Amino acid sequence: MKLGSPDDVQPIIVRAAEIVQSGGIVVYPTDTSYGLGCDAKNPQALERLIDMKKRDRHLGVPLLFDTLGQCEVYHSFGDLERVIARLFWPGALTLVVKAKPDVPEHITAGRDSIAVRVPDHVIPRGISRLINGPLVGTSANLSGKPSPFDVATAMEQLGQQVDLYVDGGVSSSNDNSTIIGVIGNESEQEPLNIKIYREGALSVERLTDALSVDSDAVRYWSSTFIQTDL
Repeated sequence: MKLGSPDDVQPIIVRAAEIVQSGGIVVYPTDTSYGLGCDAKNPQALERLIDMKKRDRHLGVPLLFDTLGQCEVYHSFGDLERVIARLFWPGALTLVVKAKPDVPEHITAGRDSIAVRVPDHVIPRGISRLINGPLVGTSANLSGKPSPFDVATAMEQLGQQVDLYVDGGVSSSNDNSTIIGVIGNESEQEPLNIKIYREGALSVERLTDALSVDSDAVRYWSSTFIQTDL
């Protein structure tokens, strides 16, 4: 399905959501690379997606939400995390956060953390809203292959395995989302650090500029970034 006029958007969202709710897999545009998605609550659909992508099962998968409130079902946000979400969501920032104890293991892959984002794109947010939960938000590529920023690249890699391709044109970005996490003990009321797992479409410079002038961020953040590998 191809996006054309604004009138096309809602019918496409509805159709994509119907496929996802029935256990299907869709490729869709985002504000970064194209995403490969299914209903994260459906373990069979998620297993099929992981097999299709040839992804390591122990890595878990990123989750896309429509709103912060929807995301709170899966994670209890701390003060600095809420500031970051306010400043950068919807947008190209993924947060690595602690999963609530009742988040199913097929989503966490046995980890205590999950990766969450509210993207700045109507399609994934609309699907997430209609399925009333997270849409898997991994990039629409085979593991180890280049991330696709147009639907044709995704189709070349994934072929007929996908139940629906949504063509939103060439992405406005040429990079994946930036991935960060907040580390430190908030209960000790000490400034918290921010760990950079991957610098992507949102630069560390832009992160610093926004956080440094926000009074709430200054209160909770140590002004330190820690670089690491995911």
